[in-house]
Amino acid sequence: MAFKDIREYIAALEKHGELRRIKKEVDWNLEAGAIMRLTNERKLPSPLFEKIKGYSSDFKIFGSPINSYRKLAIAMGLSPDTPLQELVRIYHESKKKLIKPVVVEKSKAPCKQNIDLGDQIDLLKFPAPMLHEGDGGRYLCSWFCTITKDPDTGHVNWGMYRYMVNGKDTLVGVIRPAAHMGYHFYRKYKPRGIPMPCAMAIAPEPVSGFVASSRVGIDISEPELAGAIRQEPVELVKCETIDLEVPASSEIVIEGEISPTETALEGPFGEYTGYSSQPKQPRPLFKVTAVTYRNNPILTASCVGTPTDEYHIAGCFAKGQEIYDKLRIEGIPVVGVIFPPQCISSLCVVSVRTRESNVPNLPDQVASLIWGTEVAANLPYIIVVDDDVDIFNMDEVMHAMVTKCHPWRNIRRVEHGTTSPFHPFLNAYEREHRVGSKAYFDCTWPLEWDPAKEVPQKVSFKTMYPPGLQDHILKNWEDYGFEKLETPSR
Repeated sequence: MAFKDIREYIAALEKHGELRRIKKEVDWNLEAGAIMRLTNERKLPSPLFEKIKGYSSDFKIFGSPINSYRKLAIAMGLSPDTPLQELVRIYHESKKKLIKPVVVEKSKAPCKQNIDLGDQIDLLKFPAPMLHEGDGGRYLCSWFCTITKDPDTGHVNWGMYRYMVNGKDTLVGVIRPAAHMGYHFYRKYKPRGIPMPCAMAIAPEPVSGFVASSRVGIDISEPELAGAIRQEPVELVKCETIDLEVPASSEIVIEGEISPTETALEGPFGEYTGYSSQPKQPRPLFKVTAVTYRNNPILTASCVGTPTDEYHIAGCFAKGQEIYDKLRIEGIPVVGVIFPPQCISSLCVVSVRTRESNVPNLPDQVASLIWGTEVAANLPYIIVVDDDVDIFNMDEVMHAMVTKCHPWRNIRRVEHGTTSPFHPFLNAYEREHRVGSKAYFDCTWPLEWDPAKEVPQKVSFKTMYPPGLQDHILKNWEDYGFEKLETPSR
C-alpha cells in the first residue's frame, strides 16, 4: 500500500513501534539534533518533536525518517520484518516497470494550502534545527527532494543536497560538480550566466524522499522509479514561480533560482562520514521566490554522522543495485552487491561466481568496472568474495576477508585515482585536487586451485550436513523451542 503523504507514514511507524512522539518542549538549537543523533546510533524509533522552543504547536519536526531497513520496508508498504534480500528484489523489479507521475490541479495539492510570496517569505518561520555543534548555521533542508531540470533536454533530476538558511529569503548549500544537479548547474546554467530554477520539496511521501536521497543512474527518472516502488504514480503539482513540478503531498516547498555568480559562505557541517566537513566555503546562492506549505507543516530532518542514518540506508541501498546492473550488463557472473550501511558508502562488497566465469583474475576486472561507473568512481574500498559467501551477512564477509584474502598477494592498490573530498583520511592536497588511493580485497579462492584437493572445506551448517537433515532441522526449528528464523532458506 502506498502512502499518500508523510503523515500516513508517520502513523504506520507509530503502529509498528518505530516512532516516538516527543511532547516535552525541545530546543531547535542542538537539542533536537542531539536526540536524532542518539536515535540513529542506538537504532531507536524516530522522534516526532511536537513542541519546538520559540514556535507554536502548529509546527513539528520529524527526525530520522528512514534510518533503518525496517523503516524502509514500512515506507515501501511492506512488513517491517521484510528481509533485505526481498527489498533488493523489489527494487530491481521496480526499475524494469517505471510508472510515470501524474500532475494534479493546484486546488488538490496539500502543499498549496498556504502560499508566501515577496515580503511574506521568511524561511525561519519554520523551525530549522541547528543539527550539530559547530555547524555553520540552521539547516532547513536536510531530508527533502531537490528538483532541477536540464535546460536543453528537459530531463528532471531529483536529488538531496543540504541547504542552510542564509537570510530571510536565501539559502546556501553544496552543489557537487559530479552530482546530477551539479551537471545541470556547472555545465548548462553557469557557463551561460543564467540562474538555475530549483525547488526544495520538504517531507514528500516517504518513497519520494528515499529515491531523492539515493544515487541512481542519470538515465533513470526518479519520479518514475518512486512510482514503480509505490506501485502507483507520484502526484506532482506545478510550482508558483518557476517551471518545475513538485510532489503534491509535500509539507513545505521552497521555490527559487540558484545564482550563476553570487555566493555565500556555507558550512561546516557534520557529515555522513561521521566527521565534520570542510570549513566555511563560498557556495552558489539560492534566492527564494515562493514558499508554499500545508497547514500545521511537519519539517523532516536528518542528523547525519556516524552510522546509521538516512544517508547510509538510502545511498548504500541504491548504489549497490546500480553496480549490480552495471556488472550484469558487462557479463560478470555477479550474485549480489551491497554497500554495508555501517561503512558509510565507502565499501562495496561483491559476490561473484568465479569458477563459472573461468576468467583469470576476475576480481581485478570487477574492481575496474566498479571504479569506472558514475556512482562509484570515488569509492575507496571494494571486497570481492565467492558465491558461497552471503554478502547480507557481515559475519560471513569478515570471515572470508581473514581466511581467503592473502595479506600480500590479494590486496591490490591503485596509487592515484579520483576521490571525494569528504573522505576524512585525505590530506589537504588530496582534498583540494580530488586525488587519492583506492584498494580492493580479493577474497576468492585462486582459480587454479583444485576444488577437491586445494580449496579448504568450509565448516558451516550449509556445507557440513546433508540437505535432508538441514531441511528437517529448519522445518522443526520452532519445535526445538527457538524463535522463528527470519530467513530459513539454505
